[in-house]
Amino acid sequence: MTSSATASASRRLAPYLGIMLVSLGLLTGITSFPPIAAEISKDIALTDVTYGLLGMLSPFTFGLMGLITPLVVRRLSLEWAILVAAALMGTGQLVRAFAGESSMFFTFSIVSMLGIGAANMLLPALIKRFFPDRVVSVSTVYVVLLVVSSVYPPLFAVPIAQAAGWRTSIGVWALVEFAAVIPWVITLVRGRNSTAAVPVEAPVAGMAKKVWSHRVSWSLLAGYAVATLNFYVMVAWLPAMLAERTGASPADAGALLSLYTALGIVTGLFIPGLLAKSGNIGSLFTANSILMIAGYVGLMVAPATLTWLWVVLAGTAPSLFSIVLVGINYRTASQQGAVLLGGMATAGGYFIGASGPLIVGVLRAQGLDWNIVMTMLIVSSLVTIAVSFSLRRRVNVDQ
Repeated sequence: MTSSATASASRRLAPYLGIMLVSLGLLTGITSFPPIAAEISKDIALTDVTYGLLGMLSPFTFGLMGLITPLVVRRLSLEWAILVAAALMGTGQLVRAFAGESSMFFTFSIVSMLGIGAANMLLPALIKRFFPDRVVSVSTVYVVLLVVSSVYPPLFAVPIAQAAGWRTSIGVWALVEFAAVIPWVITLVRGRNSTAAVPVEAPVAGMAKKVWSHRVSWSLLAGYAVATLNFYVMVAWLPAMLAERTGASPADAGALLSLYTALGIVTGLFIPGLLAKSGNIGSLFTANSILMIAGYVGLMVAPATLTWLWVVLAGTAPSLFSIVLVGINYRTASQQGAVLLGGMATAGGYFIGASGPLIVGVLRAQGLDWNIVMTMLIVSSLVTIAVSFSLRRRVNVDQ
């Protein structure tokens, strides 16, 4: 390896670690809560509706940050923006663990969600900036770690809560998020004497209009909305549904929730490579939706038989997040375009899908059967099949 290549690799080590650590902590603030919600409710009273509001909080906040973050990046830089995002994630997660009442828990949940929402749309643009020659390999690791961040909290939430209390079980994940701050501090310090940490240039005239008016952009937004609705409904309500319909214990329900999110690890290994070779986002949308529907039908017809299989099939829903986020880099030609498309797809998708957990909370408060919920999710899955046809050819929405 030449000296210049060695220097280049050294400069990119900190950003690489930063991207990976942010990915590893990204969803811990969301999936660490549902398995121990009943225990938390002993100290902080939560009704079905307020529980649904808490489930709605994260995607709604993510949508808001999808609109705000592109403006912040233009004034600061991608590096500063991701550093602040990681700090917000860790601070919100840690402080809400000490909440003495529901209002404080909600407030610092919002703080954490603000950081998650910003980081979620910044990561594809950061990969495009620091690793334009390794988009596939870095995206693969990023997607896998992002999914891992949703798997291990529900798997360990109940055992940690039983051993050390729910506050420790909620707050411990902040360690990963605070660790993610360190590489970005190093990157910014190194960038003082270089052009690395500079604000992203404003989009060229007409680029925003091109992105927002393109059919492909709206199809990606629709896919992200379906992913949001399905994922957050299942994360918020799957443990409760399994406990009621199958008699699963909190620990078993938490393990099945981990299984639900874990499938994204497998798909995350293949999605970047598949998109790089074929560029056919539409076919992935269709295949994903068929598997989701099969899982929901199984949970409707035979929830106590082969429960793990139905959970696995339904667990293909989070793969839509990966398909869209990685696909952003294959449907844009510039950093500015990636930020614009990322903001549009994630903000719109989160705002539309955010209503899912609250709708389920209202349905449950009215005493309606879980099959109504499954039917709602099946109908939403059909949307991705409908929009998949516009995503079958390569095109850059910012050109």
